Amino acid sequence: MKDTSLADPTFIDDLGHGLIRRWSTAADTEKIGLLLSTVHRDREDEPLNVVSHDLARIFMSGKFPFMDAGDFAVVEDTSQPAHPIVACTCLWRHQWRYAGIPLGVGRPEYVATDAAYRNRGLVRRLFEMVHARSAAEGHLVQAITGIASFYRQFGYEYVMELDGSRTVYFSQISDRKEGEAEPYQLRPATLEDIPQLMVFYDQQRADNLLWYEPDEAYWRFIVSYWDDPAVQSRDVTTLGIKGRYFMIMDNDGRAVGSTWVRTRRWGRSLGVAPFLSSAPDVNRRAVMASLLRLLRDQGTRTPGHGPDTPPCDELRFDLGANHPLYGLMGDKLALLISRPYAWYVRIPDLAAFLQHIAPVLEARLAQSLLAGYTGDLKIDLYRDGLLLHFERGKLAQIERWRQPAYGEEATAGAPPLVFLQLLLSYRSLEELRAFYPDVWADDKTKLLIDTLFPKLPSRVFEPFE
Repeated sequence: MKDTSLADPTFIDDLGHGLIRRWSTAADTEKIGLLLSTVHRDREDEPLNVVSHDLARIFMSGKFPFMDAGDFAVVEDTSQPAHPIVACTCLWRHQWRYAGIPLGVGRPEYVATDAAYRNRGLVRRLFEMVHARSAAEGHLVQAITGIASFYRQFGYEYVMELDGSRTVYFSQISDRKEGEAEPYQLRPATLEDIPQLMVFYDQQRADNLLWYEPDEAYWRFIVSYWDDPAVQSRDVTTLGIKGRYFMIMDNDGRAVGSTWVRTRRWGRSLGVAPFLSSAPDVNRRAVMASLLRLLRDQGTRTPGHGPDTPPCDELRFDLGANHPLYGLMGDKLALLISRPYAWYVRIPDLAAFLQHIAPVLEARLAQSLLAGYTGDLKIDLYRDGLLLHFERGKLAQIERWRQPAYGEEATAGAPPLVFLQLLLSYRSLEELRAFYPDVWADDKTKLLIDTLFPKLPSRVFEPFE
């Protein structure tokens, strides 16, 4: 191995048998696209996945807001004449907020290994590179969506709601009264709409602890993508971007909301994610009644992914397990509920993360029965641990700590990955204790932990589609 950083663009490592791992360049675009289109299929005899190939071109184009052409970690087989890319993943950069505190997040995505090269630990070696680059850029957190259980081996744990939806059948949607004009209309979002799109998006935050904040570069990319003549001339079912933003307009030309709509269907449903204005003069119940009809019409015009896709006869609202808009529809209208999956999250340096969010922890103490608290919280993570020392309600010291060989000094304990569920308020201490015998806290410490890490909702909407 060369004596250079895993994060450095020039890093090259000989893995043996002709395999090398390195960072990508623009020249790798088609090879990465071929790997993704080969791997991302349900069956080996299916045609190559043209959407995944298109995604590789988008990611490597220099226009994508989360990464550029040098951010794929790849394994190349130099023993083959064509030097194929046989494994890859990439690093996206996100900006989240934790209770208002900015938080840089590295997101590994589009993990793929050619079937002939699996079970050799190649993905592990690529994640070493991605984690190193993410750390070098100052990210305290990495997050990924994907295969059940798989990413736990790399230090990730399920700690935040992902997806979840409710479905409305076309047959339940009320038609307009005869002779009555539709009070609202949909039109594609334009670059001029971006400030308003950002406002509508931010109004969805509510009381979420963790929140993704797309910047203007994201909005410009996702809106202007559909204005590209090269995109407009193609079959929409072959495009890597799968959804488009629309503005909800009243008859006076005022935007009262926005909605993201899938541009093709994989089944009977049209996936949508509307955000309605919270302005006091907007009748959101009336907007929703009209929007259901508008989206029903949109669904009948939206192509299926393949010739066997059934006709569209339902709307799937991709707004998570709970959302205020579900209340506007009511239980009798949104009959089918799809339970959410979860984000994987990795926090490699717990002490650094706790130091970063210390103002939030101190504010929680100040607003609780433990205001002005002085004392220690010693958490046994079994192979490691944490010491948090408070002085008059301030977090004066945070450091790694180990339970001594003799004596019982710890005041609480949890397996390290399970602790992430508590740290990010995904599960309460009581919920974790009900399922994990090795999660515990003494009587004095329980109130402190409940105060510092209360169960709170987080909803990081998928920023790219």
